[in-house]
Amino acid sequence: MDLFLGYLSPLRLFKDFIRVPIEAFLGKQYLNYKQKTNKGINSVKELLLKVCILTVFLSAIMWISIFMYIIFYYIYMPNVTHIRPVHLQFRSCEENMGVCSFPSAHVQLTRWNNLLMPGQLYRIKLLLDMPESQVNKDLGMFMVCAQMRAKGGVFVSSSCRSAMLRYRSRLHELIRTTVFAPLLLSGFEEEKQQIQVELFSDFVDDSELPVTDAYVELQSRFAQTYSCELHIQAHFSGLRYVMYYWPRISALVGISTNIFFVSFIFILSWYHLQDGIPEFIKATFGGAEVKAEDDDKKVVLGKVKLERGKSFPYFEDEALLEEFQRLEQKKT
Repeated sequence: MDLFLGYLSPLRLFKDFIRVPIEAFLGKQYLNYKQKTNKGINSVKELLLKVCILTVFLSAIMWISIFMYIIFYYIYMPNVTHIRPVHLQFRSCEENMGVCSFPSAHVQLTRWNNLLMPGQLYRIKLLLDMPESQVNKDLGMFMVCAQMRAKGGVFVSSSCRSAMLRYRSRLHELIRTTVFAPLLLSGFEEEKQQIQVELFSDFVDDSELPVTDAYVELQSRFAQTYSCELHIQAHFSGLRYVMYYWPRISALVGISTNIFFVSFIFILSWYHLQDGIPEFIKATFGGAEVKAEDDDKKVVLGKVKLERGKSFPYFEDEALLEEFQRLEQKKT
């Protein structure tokens, strides 16, 4: 009878049907909130990690592509212009004034390395600064010759071209002298002409006999010059022409092509080496796997498993379950 009255006690009924369900409901809500919060924090961490790794990979691909294009440009593109001074020498006359031999010069282009790129077309010019003296005007045409030699004086090629001063009438000279009189008197302008003599139009260097020296000769004893320079200019065609005259467009196309191929190689390498990647990196890129089985047995969240107790079906956290059981023992 006392046992029956004990089951019908208001405190017992309040505890079993009101307080315990409310505590179970609140505990379950707390656990759900805790699980969602942990999942949200893990998702944010995984997202930040993925963004950082993706940024590093994209930056690496970009810089590798730029570096590859720069290396290709400096290997494939030769120097555009090589300029060497020409110091003419001659033999003076013993009895009369003037020059008793043709003015000539030896120009050393390089000592060790190849100056010119094999297979590339070059234009070789001689620039003469000649005064507009009466001697040069009366000289008329004269010959300019050049020889290209390899190391050891081995002959490679030769060429001769004619040159002369540009003709100017007396009226032209009078008007020009009058207009440029202040500059001529101040020294900013001189009465001279720069003559360009194109000695080689399509010179191609040989890789077996690279050119190291040039020999220049003016075949006139009366030609008067202030100074001379030998210009070797690359004559581009094809891809080199595009890369030189449209550098921005060629750089954009080249870097974009490199990005495509480098990205393709990265992707193939990633899938090929995926089996050797540690599991935590795979889990990072694949996301946290959540597998749900029977509600009565277990719930897997990531790698943390929470098991349900048979004696108290309302709670899923063992620590919280033990705490409530401890409180129950104290009250009874």
